[in-house]
Amino acid sequence: MIQRVQSIYLLIITILMSFLLVRPYAELTLRDGKPLVFNTLSIKKYTAAEDYEKYRKTLPLFLLIIITGILSFVNIFFFHKRLLQIRLCIISFILLMSILFIMFIYYITTRNDLDHSLHSFRLAVIFPIIAIIMDFLAYRAIHRDEMLVNSYNRIR
Repeated sequence: MIQRVQSIYLLIITILMSFLLVRPYAELTLRDGKPLVFNTLSIKKYTAAEDYEKYRKTLPLFLLIIITGILSFVNIFFFHKRLLQIRLCIISFILLMSILFIMFIYYITTRNDLDHSLHSFRLAVIFPIIAIIMDFLAYRAIHRDEMLVNSYNRIR
């Protein structure tokens, strides 16, 4: 049921998670001038213009992003089961918080391990934060629908 506002919120979460899969979320510039780019599947150390070597694999982050995106997309189609939708929103919230936590753990540990001259975050680092806000708004809208349906049941 796409005309419900929570469906739009959940679709935005799915889109943000798919963008996070392809966009780097941070970058370190090492003392030798070579960049170290943080992606969701790996941390890449660029040696030349197009050549890179994998510094570290970040498979747990990749899997959490995939699971969260799929969970949010599937949650759109449970519009008849609002209590299940609420539970899935809570699970999605926990997964989004863990994605943000793992992203920063990878960033901080790598930054502390290497000698760097410059560090910066990219635009994609705010995608999980926006997704957390959208998840909270979807939760509120689903809860409001559930309360409305319960009030109609009391009137009968």
